[in-house]
Amino acid sequence: MDVDKLIELEIRVRDTLAQLEQEIAEGEKAAPPGKLDGTEGRLSRQDSLMHHEIAKNAQQRRLAFREALRATLTRMDEGTYGYCAKCGAPIELERLEACPETLLCAACAGLK
Repeated sequence: MDVDKLIELEIRVRDTLAQLEQEIAEGEKAAPPGKLDGTEGRLSRQDSLMHHEIAKNAQQRRLAFREALRATLTRMDEGTYGYCAKCGAPIELERLEACPETLLCAACAGLK
């Protein structure tokens, strides 16, 4: 892979990771559903719980994505970035540009 393209991808990954860290910090500040005093309706309680679950699931996805981006940076540092984790072939540049954290070439991912 071209060194300039690798640097460009690394910058994108680092920028995405920095933005994600902010989103994770904001997600941790999100309050759990408050204590209800019994005067609210059943639907209000269900709505509150549903929004809390949605926020919790979004936070879990952000945490998993952060780990994928960190692993990507590790592969870049080790010199293994851009090679399929399954077959060892180079991953298509278009695929890396679309999803820099991808681990598999298009063939191993079942896209060809």
